[in-house]
Amino acid sequence: MITNLKIQSNCIKCDMCKILCPENAIIKVENEYFLETWACSLCNICVKICPADSIKSNKECGET
Repeated sequence: MITNLKIQSNCIKCDMCKILCPENAIIKVENEYFLETWACSLCNICVKICPADSIKSNKECGET
């Protein structure tokens, strides 16, 4: 399984992940955030700075 990150529904839309992502892999569309998995280098900066703990790996989300 390829590990990807996913932004969960408990996101508080603070923009921190989008601002700090070195790959610009997080996009905002109509007040919703999405992670472009093809651009993400899995540096986990977004995971570490998220105040809502809403960015998880697909393994943590129970996805296969």
